[in-house]
Amino acid sequence: MSPAGKGAPVQGIPGTAPCADKRAISLMNTQTGQIVSVGDPHHRFSQQSMSKPMAMALAIRLMGDQPEHYRQRIASEPSELPYNDPALMPDGRPFNSSVNIGALATWMLIHIHTPSGREPFDLYLEMMRALTGNACLTVNEEMALGEFRYCPPGAERSRNRLLLAKLTDVGFVDDDSLLRYALRKHGGGTIKAHTTRDGMLAPSFVVACRHALSEDALLSYCRACAVMVNTVDMVRVAGVFRNAGVRIDGADGARKQVLPAAIADYVRHSNDMGGSYEESGTQYAKNAFGGKTGVDGGIFGSLYRHANLVVATHHSDLNAAGNSGEGQKWINTLNRLNLTFPSLPGTVKAGSLPVTRVRSIAMRLPIGALGPSPRDVDRRLQMDMTDETRRSLMDAMPLIDGAPQQFYAKAPDGRKSKDQTLGGTLLVSAVDIHGTMKRYYHMSKDRHALGKVVVVDEAHQPEAPRKHRKGK
Repeated sequence: MSPAGKGAPVQGIPGTAPCADKRAISLMNTQTGQIVSVGDPHHRFSQQSMSKPMAMALAIRLMGDQPEHYRQRIASEPSELPYNDPALMPDGRPFNSSVNIGALATWMLIHIHTPSGREPFDLYLEMMRALTGNACLTVNEEMALGEFRYCPPGAERSRNRLLLAKLTDVGFVDDDSLLRYALRKHGGGTIKAHTTRDGMLAPSFVVACRHALSEDALLSYCRACAVMVNTVDMVRVAGVFRNAGVRIDGADGARKQVLPAAIADYVRHSNDMGGSYEESGTQYAKNAFGGKTGVDGGIFGSLYRHANLVVATHHSDLNAAGNSGEGQKWINTLNRLNLTFPSLPGTVKAGSLPVTRVRSIAMRLPIGALGPSPRDVDRRLQMDMTDETRRSLMDAMPLIDGAPQQFYAKAPDGRKSKDQTLGGTLLVSAVDIHGTMKRYYHMSKDRHALGKVVVVDEAHQPEAPRKHRKGK
């Protein structure tokens, strides 16, 4: 590990104490939950923008566990712009939740959809503790308040408050959403007292509520950024997103579903496209990495040249894009190696990296080697189904002990010559959420996989092999 980077630590966030001597890498095997580390994996640093994927996941949960509802308000598109750029899509949506304007909009949605009697940030902290398995996570409140109150010298408002003002100007929060927020925040009595005779909220009260919502969203965002984590915590979060919402504890191998699979997959794919800001495309295509960065030097995400490995790194020196350049260098190196975990169950070991370098494959990868794993393809198929298709498939599943068997989607295995739908029952022919026609076959005769549904994309169905006729 390099002792220092070529960049510089973050500036302008009160309470951060970057130290080039405090650096770490943690790797996790998502099949076993085993974690190995090098450096100081117990050193704590602030999440900063690494908090954005978890905020997105919380917003989707509060919006009925439906990623498409969230996507209607905040897109999942690469922006190729700096993290604090105010640009919006032509339809007025933020490009994604990784840029600050998208993250602040996400926290607005969280405050709007939080049930009465609950505090939005408490829900976020509960989710973080569930994802990491660490019940002792805390917030550096001094750092959070410092960032909340920060205003650059000579400016009237901070950059984040300017972004919130733009969201207000474009009408991101409609009247019904504002009323929902006001009811939770103030109660029905206050709403009634500020309602005019024609049944409308008083204009002055509307203005005050919009301002309060912006300030609440900003404070929650700053508190989420100030959650203190280490690389072990964040590699566990990366494991949950890579493993369809399942947290695996390395000590005993216990598995726990802490996030719905559709949400975990949606968040991960969104961060693959925008989690490193304008460097996201390079990181995904060149370094085979998808994940999220933070300006306190943290990075976490998936090593896509390895079927079951996720990573978290920390090095405080940042490059011009606000990402840890040294962390990116380590990730690039890891993705160019064959790595195997030790056979015995392991625990976190500071100071040594018991991952075996089998052989360098950096110069042997064929063109086009980078791409989603078969597991990722299968998850994408399930994620792209419409609600109607899911219901139809669930209704067709066999009953086991009186309850329907859960189904899972599989792509046809192109490596096998036989028809992958042979012996299957066609259940549904329907378009997915992208408008692509697909056929769904239940492999009812496969007694080892009663829930398997093979999905055939009609637009990419391989041509059947031709039979050669013998000459006369």
